[in-house]
Amino acid sequence: MVLFVMLFVLSCSSNKTDNSNNVFSYAEYDFDFLLAEWNRTNDEDGKKTFENWKKENDSTYIGDGFTLQDADTIWKENMILSPVNGTWYFQVKTPGNQESTDFKVIAYQNNSFTCENRLNDFPKTIRYWKTDNMLNAEIADDIIKIPFIFEK
Repeated sequence: MVLFVMLFVLSCSSNKTDNSNNVFSYAEYDFDFLLAEWNRTNDEDGKKTFENWKKENDSTYIGDGFTLQDADTIWKENMILSPVNGTWYFQVKTPGNQESTDFKVIAYQNNSFTCENRLNDFPKTIRYWKTDNMLNAEIADDIIKIPFIFEK
């Protein structure tokens, strides 16, 4: 019985040590470069696209995107960039859809990231990067790439 208790205590303490080595640090990822009200500069004639990003807390960024044609909103999406079970996801939800489309962040560098959902029809990848005062984005699949260039 004493041997069983000792083995149990040792196994619990070793699991505790293993878990502490896998602690996910939110500080490793800084998406603050997104924070602003952005206007798309390479829109089609007659359209105006906007993205607005706010930081809800240390690990959650909220974005709203919409396109106007004249005074009508012709496209709208809500975005959340946050970790889910220790992995960062870019979640996109459009009106009329109860579920979001989730893109896993697969690459991160200072002022840029790429996320992917190979099961989605289009896009399969979403990429953001900041250069000077411009925010760049690209949505793509294996054939089509659509660039977005934003300024504050």
